[in-house]
Amino acid sequence: MIMEKMMNTKTEGNTFTKKIGQTVYVVRYHFNEDAKETMQEKINRMLVTEVNRQAVY
Repeated sequence: MIMEKMMNTKTEGNTFTKKIGQTVYVVRYHFNEDAKETMQEKINRMLVTEVNRQAVY
């Protein structure tokens, strides 16, 4: 596949593909290895913030 040849080998382990309909998406992700909170904690914090913001309106 042409896209695979274009991918940087340094980030190759941090990618995945997802096919939706006739389109194939190549997703590259990264994270801070020195983060002070887990991804679950971050998602929970973001959800609480959003719920509180919505409650104001």
